[in-house]
Amino acid sequence: MENTAKLPLLSNFIQTLYQMKRKFYTLLVLLIVGCQALPSASVPDADGSPIQILKTALQVTVRDNLGNLVEDAQIKLFNNKEDYQKEQNVVDQMKVTDSKGRVKFIGLDAKEYYINVVKGDMNNYGAGIKTDELTPKRVNKVTIIIE
Repeated sequence: MENTAKLPLLSNFIQTLYQMKRKFYTLLVLLIVGCQALPSASVPDADGSPIQILKTALQVTVRDNLGNLVEDAQIKLFNNKEDYQKEQNVVDQMKVTDSKGRVKFIGLDAKEYYINVVKGDMNNYGAGIKTDELTPKRVNKVTIIIE
């Protein structure tokens, strides 16, 4: 008789735990969504200028003219067309694409850049060489076709 008396109590306890679990997941989802809406934070540097936590970045994906991802392509980034044409004053050191044909430049200014991509005898000279103006504090993405 005692076991049957404990069953409703156990059933109520399990239902309470289930309801708490649902409330916890709902709260967790709301917290995650709410945090995504917050602006990026910055902390002043020693000289008074803010340090950006989310830096402006550019992710370049390289594909060949058939649409295949290109690994080990060399990428140089330039501030202006003149530097691009003379291949001088590289913004960051030359980078090489990974197995997914990608490379990322971080800590850039929110402006247009010229891109030089080379792998063997393939390059992007006849295709897109300039980015749009980068959006600040975001990972901007561009795909470059080489042939």
